[in-house]
Amino acid sequence: MKRRIKIVLLIFIPLFVGGMAFLTNPSPTEYHQYMKQSAGEDKPTEFQVEHVNFYMFSAYTPIAYGEYGITHIGVFGRFFPISDGQFDYPVWLEPFH
Repeated sequence: MKRRIKIVLLIFIPLFVGGMAFLTNPSPTEYHQYMKQSAGEDKPTEFQVEHVNFYMFSAYTPIAYGEYGITHIGVFGRFFPISDGQFDYPVWLEPFH
């Protein structure tokens, strides 16, 4: 009986977490709102966004004046910076570009 519960939990928990990540994957509109909220007065209000959707999370990189900014991962309705603003395209995103 305990083994059966463990097997069910090992299947259910990853499916539940994956489903929640899929349902709460932030949209490009939410990213624009996040950037406008976190941007200071000296940052441009109009910028392009490189968006790669992985369905359970998304990668967003702003492009202003032809330069790439800080890449963010959007997951569970939140955004996390994953680069230091290297001003070039992230190497790990090249295959999806």
